[in-house]
Amino acid sequence: MQNHVNIDTKTRLAGLIGHPVGHSLSPFLHGRLCELTGINMAYLAFDSLPENLPFIIKGGMAMNAVGFNVTVPYKKDIMSYLDSVDQDASLIGAVNTVKYTEAGTVGFNTDMPGLLKALDNEGISLKDANVVLIGAGGVANAVLYVAVKSEASNIMILNRTGSKARELAERFEKAHGSKITVHQYDEDFLSAMDRIGGGKKWIALQCTSLGMFPEVSKTAIDDDAFYERVSCGVDMIFNPSETEFMKRVKAAGGKTMNGLKMLIFQGIRSFEIWNDVTVSDETAALIIEKMQGLL
Repeated sequence: MQNHVNIDTKTRLAGLIGHPVGHSLSPFLHGRLCELTGINMAYLAFDSLPENLPFIIKGGMAMNAVGFNVTVPYKKDIMSYLDSVDQDASLIGAVNTVKYTEAGTVGFNTDMPGLLKALDNEGISLKDANVVLIGAGGVANAVLYVAVKSEASNIMILNRTGSKARELAERFEKAHGSKITVHQYDEDFLSAMDRIGGGKKWIALQCTSLGMFPEVSKTAIDDDAFYERVSCGVDMIFNPSETEFMKRVKAAGGKTMNGLKMLIFQGIRSFEIWNDVTVSDETAALIIEKMQGLL
């Protein structure tokens, strides 16, 4: 996973802020993007403590960096240190990309366009579909926004804690007027899926960390009857490449997709924002091929 960047006096800095960051594939991704586009940028990962966030942001500005990606657990906290936040990122309530501009620091969320591009790349459309989100944590904010913006016919959030899911649903209902149903795992959500879905199967978007390496045998929902109602299962996890959730969807006859392409396309969008460029579909395809070989 070594980067091949020719460092010189014109090389611009970008990087990743989070804790921990040792598992991240972002340095590899951006190293390949720099190689394929010829852009003179170096990308590093910074394992950062919470108290150092404001200093990192100011330091990046002082060093004339192009910007930073932000990962867990700082996607929300970082917003209070920025000069402005993009409208989509503000609604999602999380920033994963910071750009340095003459007007100051600007925050964006590229998870939403990254997922949209990934779904399109896989031939999956949420428009007029029944969509069920599993989980109501940080990832679910951007995923719910995608479902709403895609004009899904019905949207349901399944979560262990009903109040957290309801809070998330109400924020998006207020902004977009969408009706979002909320159920807990221990409620009779299967009958609700049948009633609301009108006989159509559901596209399930798995937004929890359950099933992530190394605890690969875990999944949020164990009931086989749920998977029989799913035509397509999208897991935001990319390691392992096939999660327990995906295995269960596939066993019930559904199509599956992991989170690698979302990671790639959100990274590409960050790269485009920093460098004011458009990455071609051909370059994106090469990146996907290279990164699929890592897993």
